Amino acid sequence: MDKKKELLWRAYLVMFCFVLVAIVILFRVFKISVVERDKWRQKGEVNVKWRSVDADRGNIYAEESNLLSTSIQFFEVRMDLSIIRKDDFDKGVDSLAIYLSNFDPDFIREKSKSEWKKELMAARKKGNKYFFIAKGLDIEAFNKMKKAPIFRLGKIRGGMVVSRYGKRVKPYKELASRTIGVDRVNADRIGLEGYFDKFLKGDTDQRLMKRLSPGEDIWVPVYDPSENEIKRGDDIHTTINIDMQDAVHHELLAAVQKHKAEGGVAILMEVGTGAIKAISNLTRAEDSTYFEMYNQAAGRLSEPGSTMKLATMLALMEDGVTNPDTLVHLNYGAMKFSDRTMHDSERHGRQYATMAESFELSSNVGVASLANDVYNSREGRKLWVKRLKQFGLDEPTGIDISGEAIPEIKDPVKNKDKWYGTTIPWMAHGYELMMTPLQMLNFYNAVANEGKLMKPYLVSEIRKGDELKKKFDPVVLKPQIAKPENIMKARKMMEGVILKGTGAHLKSEYVTLAGKTGTAKTNYANKGEYAKYNGSFCGYFPADHPMYSMIVVIYDPKGVFYGGAVAGPVFKNVAEKVFALKTNQVRTLNDSLAVASNLPGTGYGYTKDFSDIYDFLELKYDNESKSDWAKVDPSETAMKIADKKIKKSIVPDVRGMGARDAVFLLENMGLKVKLDGVGKVQRQSIPPGTGTHGQNIVIYLN
Repeated sequence: MDKKKELLWRAYLVMFCFVLVAIVILFRVFKISVVERDKWRQKGEVNVKWRSVDADRGNIYAEESNLLSTSIQFFEVRMDLSIIRKDDFDKGVDSLAIYLSNFDPDFIREKSKSEWKKELMAARKKGNKYFFIAKGLDIEAFNKMKKAPIFRLGKIRGGMVVSRYGKRVKPYKELASRTIGVDRVNADRIGLEGYFDKFLKGDTDQRLMKRLSPGEDIWVPVYDPSENEIKRGDDIHTTINIDMQDAVHHELLAAVQKHKAEGGVAILMEVGTGAIKAISNLTRAEDSTYFEMYNQAAGRLSEPGSTMKLATMLALMEDGVTNPDTLVHLNYGAMKFSDRTMHDSERHGRQYATMAESFELSSNVGVASLANDVYNSREGRKLWVKRLKQFGLDEPTGIDISGEAIPEIKDPVKNKDKWYGTTIPWMAHGYELMMTPLQMLNFYNAVANEGKLMKPYLVSEIRKGDELKKKFDPVVLKPQIAKPENIMKARKMMEGVILKGTGAHLKSEYVTLAGKTGTAKTNYANKGEYAKYNGSFCGYFPADHPMYSMIVVIYDPKGVFYGGAVAGPVFKNVAEKVFALKTNQVRTLNDSLAVASNLPGTGYGYTKDFSDIYDFLELKYDNESKSDWAKVDPSETAMKIADKKIKKSIVPDVRGMGARDAVFLLENMGLKVKLDGVGKVQRQSIPPGTGTHGQNIVIYLN
């Protein structure tokens, strides 16, 4: 009995101890999780916490699936030397040092084997958990790094610590760069990157991260990010046409360089829809090179000068006081309005001319005298501004990029203290009011579009892979800005500018043009400075059936500054190239040259196919290729077969290949291929050298 009691007491004692320990543990849990919750959470979050990680940004595409902006994945590799077993480290450190010393220097610091070994052993001794190895590795280099000695032992035994990040690249570099925009970290995004950011950035993900070292804001994932699926944002498909953009960019660049201008703008718009097909904004840097720095097309206000005369003429005809054959007093090119004398830019020696002739001559006096007679009164000023509002010149266009400036047009009631006797005649030929190049172009586009004012737009679709998420259709801002008969009269006057006016030297052999030259002095208020001007040309083509409208503005050209001389040639050259692209009326140089030899031309393809064909045809050839893919060129007496280097992580150049070889090569690299045409590849929608990550590519054949 005593023994039984003794056992019970022992059991009770053990149970009491367990209960006591449980109470202490529960008390500690309660204290930590409730009473001291905030204290321990703050301490924990200092070095380890869940952090939001952005998805891969979606791509931005041009009209024919040409890639304008994309994210390429890069990796940073560090090494946790504290978890590697001693025998693994001792056995592999020499091999790892050799491997790193021979690694591609584009991705890793150049060091000798002995230097790497010395640093690895020192870091091992200190128990370094995040020893830096390399940063900026592309997927091919990263996969190669995973095969390095020690690392190849696996995620735990090998001690590899990986951080993955995306870098935004533009395959076409400066083409439409400012309009595409910039994806800045911790800063305002601009252009399409900014306006459509919520679609491009996609859904954020949560990842457990740990601080690299106390006091530093550098975080690495607890788990290898390469094992996680990468979330992606939506893709933006724009209205930009790469061939047209290329023509606009290079013609504008040549003009600003030739005239040593401060910068320039050129915008090409589809008349019927308002779709922007090309847009270029160039600004001169300190070293006199030109870059896409600022979206002047939508954000830069300036006095338009003589391109404003079209609105004045249309307003006068809308009010029924003039017609193209109305006689105008030019007074030999000089006339006084209130206390100021106005001069025409060139001496023409004419006392009278019709309204159409004064428009063709770009007579400041002729346009100003007509506007002064009709609108320079209290009620006339209200009517004048009413017409400008009717034409849509008082409002932003609403284009789908941020930063569009609001036009500055004085209100005759609210701003009556700013109206003078000279205001109407000077506004009539483009002064004392401000607007952007895009806003002026949109007005001209409406005239070309038989009076229908469209909203300019840059994005046609938003897609998630093959799924259409949102489609943007053309938007009509005003169904009719003026009476149809007056629109047609205005168009005839613009044709006259090219046929016999200030734009006569711009007449093209290939496409009919219509438009208006413009020259505006920008520093007329600052005496003592050398005169600065903006030269512009705005119009459309073909004149009889408008397909495209375009404005070109050259800011502060040196020497010659008239719009017809500095901006007009850009308009003409682009119009001819675009018209050729749309109508196939101009053949390429290769198409027009006769083949001077009986040997086949240059080509690319599978090496064995070339040798088999040349053997069958009994053609002489020198085979120097040691790879599967080759480039062939005719020499003086034989075909020469040489290696064509292909990198697995980069889109290859398949131009010149047959369709079969091109599709085989691209699909084996994970790309989804679409064919357009037959024969050899002439163009590809994704430029060579772009990183591959399963995107769609279109190859255009003969």
